[in-house]
Amino acid sequence: MESLISKKMFENIGDRVWFYNGAESPPLKGSVDAVRRYMEHRSYGPGGRSSNAEVEDSCKSNLAKMLGGQPNQIALLSNSSDVISMIAGALGLKAGDNVVVNKLEFPSGILPWLVLREAGVEVRFVDHVNWRVSPEDILSRVDARTRIVVSSHVSYLSGAKLDYKELYRALKQTDTLLMLDATQSLGITAVDINETDFVVCSSYKWLLGIHGLGILGINPARTSDFMPRAVGWRGVTDMFSPLRDGSYRFQPDARRFETGYPSYPCVYALDYSTRLLLDTGIPLIEDHVLGLGTELISKLEAAGYELMTPREPEFRAGNICVVSDQGEEISAELERQGIYLWGGDGRFRASVHAFNDSADVDRLIAGLSAIHSKGEAIL
Repeated sequence: MESLISKKMFENIGDRVWFYNGAESPPLKGSVDAVRRYMEHRSYGPGGRSSNAEVEDSCKSNLAKMLGGQPNQIALLSNSSDVISMIAGALGLKAGDNVVVNKLEFPSGILPWLVLREAGVEVRFVDHVNWRVSPEDILSRVDARTRIVVSSHVSYLSGAKLDYKELYRALKQTDTLLMLDATQSLGITAVDINETDFVVCSSYKWLLGIHGLGILGINPARTSDFMPRAVGWRGVTDMFSPLRDGSYRFQPDARRFETGYPSYPCVYALDYSTRLLLDTGIPLIEDHVLGLGTELISKLEAAGYELMTPREPEFRAGNICVVSDQGEEISAELERQGIYLWGGDGRFRASVHAFNDSADVDRLIAGLSAIHSKGEAIL
C-alpha cells in the first residue's frame, strides 16, 4: 500500500520509519510554517490578536467537523490531563458516588478520579478479557450511584477499540454520563460527539499537531447544567464584572471551560494539520490505516508474535500492539535502525498513520528479524 499523505510533507523525517504516532507524530512542514505565521502575526499588535481569533475559530470548526458537532461545543485547554481534571471537578461528586474506569486506560484517565477517593468517591475498575473491554463488561459495574463512565475509544495499551455508541445507548437510559477519550483515535477514524457526553483528545498524536493543547468536546444534551470549578476571564460573559460588581456569569457553551488564552502556536499548527486530515478524508484515512494494519498483523503473526490487538478491523484503529516483556529493549534497538515505535508496559506498539506504507511495514518486520537473528532480544 502507498501512503495517503506524502512523507515529504514532514519535517526532517528522511528515511526513518515512523510508527511512533500513538506517542507523538512527526512534525509537518506546514505546521512549522503555521507557527512562523503566528510569530509574524505577533508583530501586528491588535491586528495579530484578530488573526489569532480567526485561526482559533477555524481550528475549532475543523475539530467540530471531525466530531460531527458545532464549533461552540469545542474548548481548547492546555492538555488532556487538565481537561479530564476539569470534568472531574465540574461533576461535584459526593461521598457514595462512584466512577467506572477500566484497566486499559492511560493514567491521565484514572488519576483525576483517584484523588476523589479522599472525599468518599468510589473508583470501580473493569478488568479486560484478552486485552479487550466490552460495553457489557463496563455496564456490569454501573449502578444508580455511578455518575460517570470513563473510557478510551481506542486503548493506548492494547489497541482495542470500544463500541462506545452501544455503551452510550445504554447509559442514556440512566443518569450516568460518558466521557470518551479519543486521543488514540481522532484524526484517523470517525468519532461522534453526539454519542457521548464529553470527548477528550490531545493535539500531538493522530491529529498531527504539536504539544500544548487539550481538546474538550461537549454534547450539551445532558451536560448543560455542569459548570467548571475553575474559572478565568475567557470562561465568563463579561471579564470585567468581577471588578465592577463582584459577580460573574459563565459562557453558555464550551467556552466556560476555558480559563485563559490557549497556546496559539499550537492552535495555528493544529488548524493546519486538521485541515490536511479533513481534505485527505477521514474515511479514506481509516480505510488506509485498517488495511495497512491488517498487512502488519498478518506479517507479525506469520513471524510468530502474540498480538494484543484484535485482528477484526471493527475492533481496532491505528495501534498494533505485540505482547513482549522486552518492549523497551526492542524499541531501543529498532530506533538504532531508524525505526520508531513505542515499547513498554509488557508490549511494543506500532502505530500506523496515513503517511505510512507497505515499505514501512517491511522495514519493521526486517528490523525485528535482525534483532532476533543477533539474539539481542527474546521475541
